[in-house]
Amino acid sequence: MPDIKTRFAAIRRALTPSPAAWRGATVALAVLWAVLFAWFAAVAVFIDFSLEKLAGLIGFFAVLGLVTAALLFLHWLADRLPTGYRRALYLVLPPLLLFMVLTWSRGVVIGLPLLVLGVSLLFGAIAVWRSGAARTGTMVFGALGAVALALCLYGMLAPPPALNRALADYHLKGNTLALPDPGKPGPYKVTIFTYGSGQDPHRSEYARGVRFVTQSVDGAKLDTQWTGFGGWLRTRYWGFDAHHMPRNGRVWMPQGAGPFPLVLIVHGNHEMEKFSDPGYAYLGKLLASQGFIVVSVDENFLNFSLAEYADPFHLRMGDENKARAWLLLEHLSLWRAWAADAANPLHGKVDMDRIALIGHSRGGEAVSTANAFNMLGAFPDDATVKFDFRFHIRAIAAIAPVDGQYQPRNRPTPMRDQNYFVIQGNMDGDLTSFMGSAQYERATISPGSDAFKASLYVRGANHGQFNTDWGRNDFALPYKFLLDERTIMPGDAQRRIASVYLSAFLQDTLQGRHAYRPLFEDARNGAAWLPDDYLVNNYADGKTQWLATYEEDLDPATGTRSGTTISGPGLTVWREDYPDLKFSPLDTHLALLAWDDRIHKTPAQYVIDFGDAPPVTTVTTSLVFSASQVDMDTLPAGFKTKGPRRNSPDAALSWSIVLVDRAGQEAHVPLANDQELYPQLQGETHRAGAIDFYPLSELVLRRFRFPLVFFAIVNPKLDLANLKQVRFVFDRTSRGAIALDDVGLAR
Repeated sequence: MPDIKTRFAAIRRALTPSPAAWRGATVALAVLWAVLFAWFAAVAVFIDFSLEKLAGLIGFFAVLGLVTAALLFLHWLADRLPTGYRRALYLVLPPLLLFMVLTWSRGVVIGLPLLVLGVSLLFGAIAVWRSGAARTGTMVFGALGAVALALCLYGMLAPPPALNRALADYHLKGNTLALPDPGKPGPYKVTIFTYGSGQDPHRSEYARGVRFVTQSVDGAKLDTQWTGFGGWLRTRYWGFDAHHMPRNGRVWMPQGAGPFPLVLIVHGNHEMEKFSDPGYAYLGKLLASQGFIVVSVDENFLNFSLAEYADPFHLRMGDENKARAWLLLEHLSLWRAWAADAANPLHGKVDMDRIALIGHSRGGEAVSTANAFNMLGAFPDDATVKFDFRFHIRAIAAIAPVDGQYQPRNRPTPMRDQNYFVIQGNMDGDLTSFMGSAQYERATISPGSDAFKASLYVRGANHGQFNTDWGRNDFALPYKFLLDERTIMPGDAQRRIASVYLSAFLQDTLQGRHAYRPLFEDARNGAAWLPDDYLVNNYADGKTQWLATYEEDLDPATGTRSGTTISGPGLTVWREDYPDLKFSPLDTHLALLAWDDRIHKTPAQYVIDFGDAPPVTTVTTSLVFSASQVDMDTLPAGFKTKGPRRNSPDAALSWSIVLVDRAGQEAHVPLANDQELYPQLQGETHRAGAIDFYPLSELVLRRFRFPLVFFAIVNPKLDLANLKQVRFVFDRTSRGAIALDDVGLAR
């Protein structure tokens, strides 16, 4: 009986194509190439022949030829490597490529191969030297390795780039509101307890330590990736599956009669074995002392784990976000039942008419999704899952949120007439794009509504320091060394900003203290409460008469208000656009404007004409708009110049705001009466940033406000009740480019 080795040899011979088969296959590929070439050549020669088309065909096949030559060279090079070295190289390539894909950084794409090459060459040289057979080639071998390693080391340790030069001398100064500091504790003593399943295998506070035992809920139809081998491992770790999700929460409650508004905070994605819900204790203690019941919701069992790589084709990439949102509403169902139960100690303590949701990262998207789910009768992706929520959610706050990982019915998550606040740092190494500004732009507010929306962009803030358990580095192991922490602001300062703004937001929306609202238009109204740093505010509410939001039609010459027309004499660029952030759409249309004195010597203007009917104004009316510098050409396409085509990224811009009445009276106020328009905030989050492909900045709009009384002071003859035009006259900087949005008259 032949042995196994002989049998395998026979099978291999039987399956190995003969030389004739290989020749036939080779001829087939050559014929296929000839057919493709002939097809393209026929299109160029026989269909509207031109020399230009022929030149294009030659260029096209030249590119294909270069790709072929590169592949042949790599094959030739690999074929000349020693067999052992080639096998070792193939062994290291898959994790190397995975590392590059997961980090998605040019610094990694260039640096890691250099590191591998350097280590390989250097150790090769050392091995030859130790063998005693050293020669000149060995020294070259070692020198190349040393140079490669030195380049990697320099990339990791080089000083961070000097960015944001225009803000070098900036200080946050202003007239702080005559109100209590919202970042300081309030008058209430705080009680802390937990509720949950009572059976958590990893944390005693959700096991025997719970004050209230809660029933689990079935989330299998919302978390459809809790399946397969990866799902089995998740179930094995937690002791439950997607059909039995626990409702666990950490509670900070004011001591007093109540009822108190209810605030739920939910974390985002982190390693599920490193629990995230304790990281908001600083907010829980602060807000509870100010009269809010605060719950940090445990959703760690929905988070990522390295164990998922055991089932790599079912990785959790945000698909579970709908479950995160739904679970928040199921927590509110608990509180509704407790509040209605006269025998429960929480009866009379919680005000279910005043509810807010706060979410961080994926939790930031979850709270917006929960807001959308709240008034639905069923899950929009599967109507067999019935919803019966309809809570009085009055406020949604998002901390460095994702956007679009889950979309109900494959549409961006809507939001209407809801108070919304979003905060993000420009040194966020995880969500490097301000995705929450897209949700901000989608949030619509009806005329006359009391709701408002606000965004805050913080220089130096990262992703993790909003949670005390996440820290300064926004990457999990083994990628932590790739992030540059040197220009990140201190964690206490970052959390101070979050505390001030989130407290003021909740006091406004849940406790009716609307006097804090100017803080959301301009951080300088809270300068004494905040760290001395640069903060970018945007804001809109239902008390504004919109002149131009750029959402009404495709015509750049029309405004939002009926009868409003727009013109742009002297502008070198004027168009309405739907811009992108670094890695996602901004979800709004806006006007892109540029001017350049090399084209027009007289100042360019952007003129909004009110038509026959003047807008309604009072002594408290202000002209408001949102603007950002834009990195684009200030010269029209085709205009040749030896000088720069763009304005300096290190210079602030200014211009004149001009109001004109129907009698022709004018009043000019410089933009700097509010604040100059600083360049977009730049931030390099990665080591080896000089070769990183990430954009350093993105379009973040800042709110400007000009009370009309300013113009009346400049020209007392100006008739504010009969205004004809507002003009942006670009007379204070020789060239520039801006984005403009949401021009209106606010009360």
